[in-house]
Amino acid sequence: MCMRAFTKSVLVITAFAVLTRLIGFIFRIFLSRLLGAEMLGVYQMALNIFMILLTIISTGLPLILSREVAKEPYHTARTRSIMVAGLYIGVTTALLLCVTVVCGQHLFDYIFTDQRCLPILLITLPALIASSVYCVLRAIWWGQKKFTLLGLTELIEQIARVVFFVILLCFASYFTSMAHVAAWSFSGACVISALIVILIFWCCRQRKQTTIHSSQLIKPIIKTATPITGVRLFSSLTIPLITILLPLRLVAAGWTNSNAIAHLGIISGMTLPLLTVPSTVISSLATALVPELANLINQQQWSAVRRQIRTVLRFTIFINFCFIPIYLALGKPIGSFLYADLNSGIYLARSAWVMLPMSLSQITNTTLNAMNRENITIRNYAIGTLFLLPIVWFMPAIIGADAVLLGMGLSMTVSTILNLIAVRQATNWRGFGTILPTIISYLLIGIPAFILGYFTFQLNSTLPNSVNLILSGGIVELAFFGLCWATNLFTIPIKRQ
Repeated sequence: MCMRAFTKSVLVITAFAVLTRLIGFIFRIFLSRLLGAEMLGVYQMALNIFMILLTIISTGLPLILSREVAKEPYHTARTRSIMVAGLYIGVTTALLLCVTVVCGQHLFDYIFTDQRCLPILLITLPALIASSVYCVLRAIWWGQKKFTLLGLTELIEQIARVVFFVILLCFASYFTSMAHVAAWSFSGACVISALIVILIFWCCRQRKQTTIHSSQLIKPIIKTATPITGVRLFSSLTIPLITILLPLRLVAAGWTNSNAIAHLGIISGMTLPLLTVPSTVISSLATALVPELANLINQQQWSAVRRQIRTVLRFTIFINFCFIPIYLALGKPIGSFLYADLNSGIYLARSAWVMLPMSLSQITNTTLNAMNRENITIRNYAIGTLFLLPIVWFMPAIIGADAVLLGMGLSMTVSTILNLIAVRQATNWRGFGTILPTIISYLLIGIPAFILGYFTFQLNSTLPNSVNLILSGGIVELAFFGLCWATNLFTIPIKRQ
């Protein structure tokens, strides 16, 4: 794939991702206001456990399937065998997980600190089975670089969730709580999305195919996918561990249990979605990057591999610094405007810097996975987690719930540094030292933009909050882009070489 084609792929994925995330973001704002901070915290605790289960079938397996298809994207017989093997692995795993949860319900009494979590988790189990089919078929399109279909089906899923939720709201009196309505809408959307993906796949299939035994591929796929699933699973396990650990440590520091769960809901349901906004674009890069790097590495084009990685890393840094000055300057009013909750804005301003290691960790993990370095990502994430858990354990008594954001930022910084070192060694990249100067350059440019936005908002405090946010945010971005242009840092991030 030439650079122009790569850029086109990223733009297509980003366009769909932005629209999908925008709908999801608006829906999350509505949901947070409807549930309230405490019930949102309960819902997030249950959903975190579901995400652990989903991680087992939706991380390593789709990546390996897409990587295998990318080697020969138009070999229909081989692609069909990969798909059948993937469906067998995914659906079987999902069914086993559902049976385990249903039969082991009593075990969750030791996991959940609130009894309201388990019913929500059980409601989401149909989504797990649907996702096992959904992820595998989309992985085939991923390997074939059919990015329009990938983006379209994600958009359909998000729209279906909103529509289901609105319909179920009409029958809200029949449900125990609004969190159950949200959970049923989530499961319903996943089932509908899976059916639509099956229909599209069936209509687009190649009818003349020779037969290759897919059973021969099951064991190699499982063996290759397991390390990637392991690192993602390890990552997912830390999230529910923190959701259990943080309230306990806050209570030990003198907080009430209700207040601790409420602040957990604020961070996980309000602040973190804003911190992951740059990931919309970064995820698009990661999606396009996997088949591209797999193809270049297969052809031993290492200079092109290094150029691709360097471009993606610089673009990742640029995208994050488009948001960091705004969050630093306007975090508090943003939280108040979107969620009617000042605490969410306070957390946002304090943790804006976390976005950068979060995005860099994401893109470097993807890079190493595309280069068959899955075991390295596991090791580096594990080392980073060694910094997370002690902070969550000891720091709540000093800085309260901010401890989880500090721990996340520090752990991902460590993991990112180790990932970059591994990428340098794997690609013999001598220009590795340019990453830190690039970050420093954007930081120096972002400081005056942040100061200008902060004082602009204060000076226009008599204006309506929404108008003031648009005005001040626009000034921050104009100042940032203007300084980037004046210092020659502002270039088209992905260009034809």
